[in-house]
Order: sequence, then C-alpha cells, then structure tokens
Amino acid sequence: MRDIYLFLRRMAGFLGLLFGGKKAWEARKELKKLDTAQWSRRIISDGILLNEIPSPTEDEHLRMKFISKRLEEFGISNVFSDEWGNVLALFPAFGSRQDFMLLVAEVGDCDYSPLENSVQITRELASGQNLGERSIGAASLLVFAEFAQATGFHLEKNLMVLFTRSSSVDEREDAFRHFLGSWADRISCAILVHGTKLGVLETKPMGTYRLSINVKSQERELLSPNAGPSAASIMGNIASRLGDITWDGPQKAMVNIARMEAGDGFGHWATQGEMDIEIISDDDKTLESIKHSVVETIESASEGLKYKIESLIRFRRSVGDPRRNAPLIDTLRTALEKVQIKTEEGLVSDKISLLNEKGIPAVCVGMTKATGNQNRDEIELGLIDSGFRQLLLVIEGGSRALEPVKEGQQ
Repeated sequence: MRDIYLFLRRMAGFLGLLFGGKKAWEARKELKKLDTAQWSRRIISDGILLNEIPSPTEDEHLRMKFISKRLEEFGISNVFSDEWGNVLALFPAFGSRQDFMLLVAEVGDCDYSPLENSVQITRELASGQNLGERSIGAASLLVFAEFAQATGFHLEKNLMVLFTRSSSVDEREDAFRHFLGSWADRISCAILVHGTKLGVLETKPMGTYRLSINVKSQERELLSPNAGPSAASIMGNIASRLGDITWDGPQKAMVNIARMEAGDGFGHWATQGEMDIEIISDDDKTLESIKHSVVETIESASEGLKYKIESLIRFRRSVGDPRRNAPLIDTLRTALEKVQIKTEEGLVSDKISLLNEKGIPAVCVGMTKATGNQNRDEIELGLIDSGFRQLLLVIEGGSRALEPVKEGQQ
C-alpha cells in the first residue's frame, strides 16, 4: 500500500515540476528576505497551547490529536499516524526522487502540572515549565508544515514531517525506533527541530548507558540489635564505590549518580531505595568497560549481606560516527551566519545518535534561547524570527548538501 501511494505521489511530483517548479524555486531564492513575523507569532501561540495540554497520556494521544487536527486545518491530506502514537505528514518533491528528508520534533512532558505548565508571557519573554524544551520545537515544526502547504515550499527531495514522543515520556525511544524500523531505508538525511539550543552545533558525540538500581534491606525497628545496614546506607556505599572507578586513556568519560532516593524521614528505617546511574563516554570501548565495572561494583556490594539489589539497563546509545553529519553541520553554520546568530559547540542529542546508528546523517536545529532554571524555561521571543528563517535555510540547503556524500558512502 505504501509503495502504491509513493508511486502516485511521484507522478504528482512530475506534474508539480511542470506547473509549479519554477514558482517554488523562485520562492526559495527569497528565503533571506522572507517576512517571518506572522509565522513566529503562530509558533508562540501553538507552543503555548501545546504546553498546557495534559501530558503524558497513552501514546501522547491528547497532544498528538491537537497536532493532527491542526495539520488537517492547514489542508494537508497526506497525514498518517501509527499504533505508537507517531504522527507524520508527507510533502511530495518536484520530480521522481524516492528518498525523504525527515523533519522531526518531540512531543510530551513527564513533569506536566496544570499550574507549572501554564505560560506567562511578556513582550520579550515567555515562561512555563518545559515550554522551550518540549513545546516550542513541536510548534515550530507544525508551523513549518503550515508554511510549506500555504506557500508551495517544495524541494527536489521529498519531505516527511514527524511528531514523535519525547525522551521525557519515552526514555527508550520505542516510538521513534518503531518509526525508523519502517522508514529508515527511505530517509537520506534528517533534521531534529528543538525548541531551544539556537546557535548550538551538536559536534560532540557521547555514548550513554542509563541504569537503575532497586535496593531492599531487612525490616527493623530503630535501635534493634544485630540488624544490617539500611537501604540508604547501602546506596551510599555503592555511590562511594562508583566514585572510585577509574579508566585508562585520554577519553572523556564519567559516572554520574543522577538520582538517589530512600527512606520516609526521621524515626523510620529505610528499607527500600532507588538510584539512577548515568555512564557517559566519547569512546564506545571505554563506555562498555565502565559499564562492566559499574555492574561488578553493584554485584560486589551485596556479597555477604542479607539484602537484595536489582539493576536494570534502561537505555543505551552508542557514540556513533559524527563525521557523517558534517555536511549538515556546515549547512547549519552557514544558516546561522546569515541570520547573525553566534555558534557554540554542544553534545549530540539522543535522537540524532539513533539516526546515525541507522546510517542517516542528521542535525539538530534550535529555534530560540532559554534562560531560567532547568524546568521552567524563559524563552526569548524575539529570536524566534531568526530561528524560523534559519530552519528554512537549513531545510533548503540540507536537501542539496548531502548528495555527493551520499553517493560516496555507497
């Protein structure tokens, strides 16, 4: 069924090339002069609406329903969804190209609360829990779809716009992995649209392990004799041992105790506890070596004692080969120069790493900058104009940047 649809869409592409190709080419030439103010206002309004929709829900149904409805309102007919909650829209190319440029944004916020996610807005700033991190990126891609439909923004490469669950609500990236399992062979390059990170070039690859430990110690009353250590003491011992792990070589690596919880307060013996551990390295061999040392340390901590320690590997991502992203990074750097945004180096996002694992070059494009604390973003509204123009330039330039590289890889 998918192949039949793609054949019909390619035939439409031939007709589009004959009757609309010149107009679309002229429109792309004017991207540097495009008035982006109306589109920026739409990004802000849709971002606020998204941020205030309850999340998480099953497959992010509520937020995905909002996105699907908006896509239909734009008059886009090629809108699909799958059993994992992914929503995608297809835009045909002018010509017979069969490959796709993937544009993807994340949806969902595991920390949602009606009060904290409510957005406050002034002339320069908008603030709300995870507004920039979780909502502005999805709103920006939604508005790009509206822009592409309204202006006939077509390329020589097919476009696929995807909304998938964020790592905030889908830590193992199951929905995105499912999507890649069906479409990776058709995707030649990808752009992750992020709400913040404007000006960040993700050139620092990092492999990651995320583990969780659950500790259960013996029940006891305070001051009871001959009792073993509490869950809190056990986890403290494990954390101390993990801090002593060392490795050889110049690679950047670390073991991070991301979260540790145990006990109910004064007067209560802590019988249960949980700990989240993050292992990060820029070398896959070092990453595996440290993970092995961490697991051994956890196992040795329970020897000779009457308590239970359970460990679980929640997530793994490889370091990958960031060189495949270089043409898209150069395209992004050029676009940022055109919109006069200074650049800085940053770590590669999880979804970019997953795309690279499939052999797909990818880049992360930020829309604005954020200040404030980790959760309650304060985003700079005035930068969204530049962010949206930059996005259009990267999409247009990225559709051409990888042609020689792709042929060379084959």
